[in-house]
Amino acid sequence: MGATADAGFIEQQIAVNQPGHLQGPDGIVDCEIVTLSRRGAQVRLPGGPVAMPGGERNLFLSIRDFGQLACRVLDADGDYADLQFLGDPETLDAVFQEVLANLGDAEGQRRYLRRSVLWPGTLACGHGEMECTILNMSLGGAKVAVSQERDCAGGVTLLGDRFEGLSATVVWQRGRVVGLQFKQPPAEVARVLGDLLPAIKVSA
Repeated sequence: MGATADAGFIEQQIAVNQPGHLQGPDGIVDCEIVTLSRRGAQVRLPGGPVAMPGGERNLFLSIRDFGQLACRVLDADGDYADLQFLGDPETLDAVFQEVLANLGDAEGQRRYLRRSVLWPGTLACGHGEMECTILNMSLGGAKVAVSQERDCAGGVTLLGDRFEGLSATVVWQRGRVVGLQFKQPPAEVARVLGDLLPAIKVSA
């Protein structure tokens, strides 16, 4: 769809999957914020886009623990709608960096010690499987470089030549480099990794 399929903005996109609100001239509707990028957001509306307040007019997307962002409807398909944020590129970049700080993987980076590796692996997502190189690992997530630039938003499974699969969510993407947050608790990730990275078990 429009906002999320634009290759120029796939480089930094975070999976959010949290409740939000869309406010327009005709009222407020609940929505699920699926992804956020520098340019806009994809949301899911339980009642479908026809229930969106204001139609094509300007709206405000409320993000929990962050604030409201002015936007307009760019595209709609079924229950999903792509929103385009309003503002100049410099302002949108500053806003998105704030969103990353609040909703990205910074918390995981602070909580878990990361170790640099260069391991071959495979990233399985809704589009199939892609070869990847695992660049670093922690009990909270991993950074990988995929073999081809492709939108990897959503749930994925990271498979390594040296360990069994780990379920994860894509929290950001810059070109072919993808940041993953593991769905399993740290103790389970430590079990999967075994003795591959003993130092990874040390809390930062």
